[in-house]
Amino acid sequence: MKTSKVFSYALGDVANNLSFMMTSMFLMVFMTDIAGLSAGVAGTIYGVTKVWAGFTDLFSGQMVDRFDTRWGRLRPWILFGSTPLAIVFVLLFSVPAGLGPTATVAWIFLFDAAFQLAYSLVNIPYGSLSAAMTQDPVDRSKLSGARAIASAVTGVALSAVISPQFQDTTADGVRLKFTITCAILGVIAIILYLICFANAREVVPRSGEKINMRKTFKMIGQNRPLITLCLGAFFLLGAMFTMNAVGIYYARYVIGNAGWFTYLMLAQTVGTVLIASFVPQITARMGKRNGYMAAGVVAIAGYLIIFFMPGGSLPMAIIAWFLLGVGTGGTNSLMFSMQADTVDYGEWKSGTRAEGGSYSILSFIRKCGQGIGGWIGGAVIGAFGYVAKADTQSVEALQGIRIATGAVPAVLAVLAIVVMFFYRLDVDTHTGIVNDLNKRRTQKAVATHAGVPAERVITDNSGDGRNLRMRREGEHLPPVVTVFGQRGSGASEIAPALAERLGVPYVQQAFSSKTLSQVDRDALISDSAFSRWMRSVSSHDDAAGIAADRKIASDNTAFVLEAVNDGGVLLGRNGALVLRHVVGALHIRLVAPLGKRVERVMYKTGLNAAEAEEQCHAEDRIRTEMARALYQWDPNSDESYDLVLNTSSVTYEQIVEIIADVYYDKYPEAQQER
Repeated sequence: MKTSKVFSYALGDVANNLSFMMTSMFLMVFMTDIAGLSAGVAGTIYGVTKVWAGFTDLFSGQMVDRFDTRWGRLRPWILFGSTPLAIVFVLLFSVPAGLGPTATVAWIFLFDAAFQLAYSLVNIPYGSLSAAMTQDPVDRSKLSGARAIASAVTGVALSAVISPQFQDTTADGVRLKFTITCAILGVIAIILYLICFANAREVVPRSGEKINMRKTFKMIGQNRPLITLCLGAFFLLGAMFTMNAVGIYYARYVIGNAGWFTYLMLAQTVGTVLIASFVPQITARMGKRNGYMAAGVVAIAGYLIIFFMPGGSLPMAIIAWFLLGVGTGGTNSLMFSMQADTVDYGEWKSGTRAEGGSYSILSFIRKCGQGIGGWIGGAVIGAFGYVAKADTQSVEALQGIRIATGAVPAVLAVLAIVVMFFYRLDVDTHTGIVNDLNKRRTQKAVATHAGVPAERVITDNSGDGRNLRMRREGEHLPPVVTVFGQRGSGASEIAPALAERLGVPYVQQAFSSKTLSQVDRDALISDSAFSRWMRSVSSHDDAAGIAADRKIASDNTAFVLEAVNDGGVLLGRNGALVLRHVVGALHIRLVAPLGKRVERVMYKTGLNAAEAEEQCHAEDRIRTEMARALYQWDPNSDESYDLVLNTSSVTYEQIVEIIADVYYDKYPEAQQER
C-alpha cells in the first residue's frame, strides 16, 4: 500500500483525537475552573456521558451496515458526520457566561451527550475502514500502527497547546479563548477528515457479518476468558481515566505549572510507543496474561510514585508518567490481542463466532470503566475540598488530588491484575483451540462440497494424524502435495515440475503473491524498518480487521479444497495447515542456506547481493506475518511438514523425484491407480 494512503488514513485519527483527547483530558477541568461547576457535578456528567458513549458505539455499529452509497458504506459517515461532530465539539466548550448553574449543567450535559453520539457515528466507521481498504493483513497492520502513532503524537501536541491555558483560569476572555481554540481545532479536524475521505477507498467487499446480540450474549455466557478480560478492562480503564480526568489538576497544583502537563504527556507517549514495540517479544517470552500482569505492575509503580512524590518535582513526575505509558500501553496492547483469542475460544465452546459482538461488549465495558473512573476522580477531589479557579489549594485538597491521580488508580489497577490472574487461556490452550477450529472448518468445508454430513468424512487415522477423507470410502484421491518454501529455495520452480511429474494440476500462490513474487526492487525492498516498526506498534484493536482476516482465511480454505479436489500440487496458501488432516496429502517445506538463496535471487532478478538478501528476508517475513494473522500459525515450523528438504546441493529435478518417491512410498495405492 502506498505511503500516501497510510498517511491519509492516519490523519483521520489525528482528527478523531483532536476532539476525543480534548474531552478526555480537559473537559473535567473546563467544567470546574471555567464553567464553574463543582467537582462532584462535573465528575457525574463525565461519568454518565462516557457510559452513554458505550451505547452510542453499539448503535453506530448497527447503523453503519444499513446504508450503502456510491462512496461505499463507511466513507460517507466520515464525509457527512465530520461537520456535525465539529459543531457540537465547539458548542461543548462554549458555555455562555450568563447561564445559571442549572442551565450550565444542562448545556454541558446535553452537548456532551450529543458529542459522544456524533463521535461514535464517525469513529466507528473510521475504525472499520482499514479492513475495507486492503485484504493484506500486513498492510492492515501498517494502517493500524500509523493510527496508533498519530494518536500518540496528537495527544502530545494537544497538551502543548491546551494545558498552559489552565494556568490562570481567571483571566479575562478565557471562555472566548476556548471557543476560538476549539473552533480552530474543529476546522482542522474537518480538513483532515476530508483528506482521509478523499484518499481512502473501500476496495474489499463487506463480509456481511451482523452483530447478533442474542447469539453474542449466549456465546459470552460460555466464554469465561472474555468475561474475565472484560472485568479486568473495567478496572484497568477505571484506573486510567480516574487519572486522566484529574491529571491536569495534578500538573497545576502539585507539580506547580499546568503547562508542564505537556512534558508528562510526552513521557507517557514515549513509554506507550516503546512498550508496544516489544509486545510480540513479551508475548513470546511471558505469555499474554503474564505480560499483561507485569505491565500492570509497572503502571501501579507509576501511580504510587504520583501519590507519594513531593510537590514541585517535575523530573520525578516525568518518570512516573513514563512508567504509566509503559504499563497502560502494554496492558492495552495485550488486552486487544487477548480479545481476539477469546473470539476463538467462544467459537470453539459455543459454535458462535462473533468478532464484532465480542469487541462491542469489550468496548462497552471499557467505556463504562472510563465513565466510572472520571466520576470517581471528580468525586474524590470534590470531597477533599477542591476550590475551582484558586491560585493554590489547601493541604486537604492537594491530598485529594494525589489520591484521585495516584492512590485510587493504583487500587483499581491492583483489582485488574487480581482479576486477570484467573484468565486461563494460555498459549498452549489457544494453540490447541485454533488447531481444532481449523480442523472443524476444513471438515465442514469438505462435507459441504461432498454434500454429506460432516461426521461422514471422518475416518480412523493410521497414526499420522490424518483422518479427513475428501472422497467416499473406497474412492481414490489423486496425489495432493503442499509446498512451502523460503524465498530463493526454488519452490516456484519445483512445485510446477512436481505437478507435471505426478500428473495433477499446479495451484499457484495467492494473497499478496502478485506483489511478493515480483522481482523488481520496488516490490520487496520497500519493507523498511519503519514499516516493520509501524506494524509492531499496532494494537490490533480493530474488530472489523479481525473479522476480515477470518473471512479471507475462510475463503482461502474453500478455494484450497476446491483446487485439490482432483489432486494437485499447491504452492503456499497455508496448504499444510488447511490440509493437515486430509488423507492422501503430503506436506513439503523447502529451505536453503541464505547465501545460496541470495545467489539464486541475484541470478533471476539482476539485483545486487545486498538487495537480493533484503528481498529474501522481506518476503519470508511478510509471508510469515500473513500466516499468523490469518491462521495463527507459523509456516516455518518443521513440525507442520512431512518432509523438509535442503535444495542447495541437489538439482531441482532430483528434488522432484525425491518428493514423488516419498509420496508413492507413503500412499502406494496412488501408484497403483496410475
